[in-house]
Amino acid sequence: MTRKIDVFTLHSITDVNTVNQFLKMHPQAKLSYVKGESDGALAIADYEDDEDDEMEAKQ
Repeated sequence: MTRKIDVFTLHSITDVNTVNQFLKMHPQAKLSYVKGESDGALAIADYEDDEDDEMEAKQ
């Protein structure tokens, strides 16, 4: 398994919907939120991904 971290900026409902779609694909992800200096925030997703391992095994 490969551990990955993705960072999302949250400024609108569209950004929130993007994070929700991500969570549907990676339900095991742990999210952390950080309030930004401006009106937005950051969502940090920490998760493990099997897809890269499967592709390496095929090669």
